[in-house]
Amino acid sequence: MFRFKNLPVYSSFIIWLFQIFGAIGILFWNSQWFINMTPICLLLYFSLLIINNTKHSIFFLCITYFWGFLSEIIGVNTGLIYGSYIYGNSLGIKLLNVPLIIGVNWITTTAICGTIASRLKLQPYLKVFMAILLMIVLDVFIEPVAPKIDMWSFSNSESAPLSNYITWFMIALPLQSYFVFKKLEFNFTLALNLYLSQIIFFIVLSIAL
Repeated sequence: MFRFKNLPVYSSFIIWLFQIFGAIGILFWNSQWFINMTPICLLLYFSLLIINNTKHSIFFLCITYFWGFLSEIIGVNTGLIYGSYIYGNSLGIKLLNVPLIIGVNWITTTAICGTIASRLKLQPYLKVFMAILLMIVLDVFIEPVAPKIDMWSFSNSESAPLSNYITWFMIALPLQSYFVFKKLEFNFTLALNLYLSQIIFFIVLSIAL
């Protein structure tokens, strides 16, 4: 019982451990090996999120994966969503030019941002807005680092165009609306630690790389 009650704390510790050693490994050790481990880390974070889940929804997991993955397929292959961009090789196996892990990352990002926003004392529609804003803020910190570690890059720009963030908002809107109005929630401690650790991880890399 003791271990079960403290599972979010242990899980958060694992997340911080992986983020810290990941940053150290990329900056000071075998950078390519650590970069290639990115899909494994994303799967680990997703798994920890699921085992700490308080309100399970298979429908949410499935629809978020396929909605996010479909938007990426359209985006990569047409340039109509997010801008003209391509995925590198560090995110693993691809289907139609999009890494399979991207759908998992859509679930994780939607879930942690929705969970954090759901704790705010706001009207539901404002919670939806704040959840999407948290997603966009995280993406802002990821974008400068992504090309440097072969995650993705934009074809006609060194940084993400404004259209990327506008379409992020539009694609995330139905997902976060469903999350908030259905009153879904993942473990808050884990969600907050995962969000903050990613922000700090990409800030460190953006400064050091």
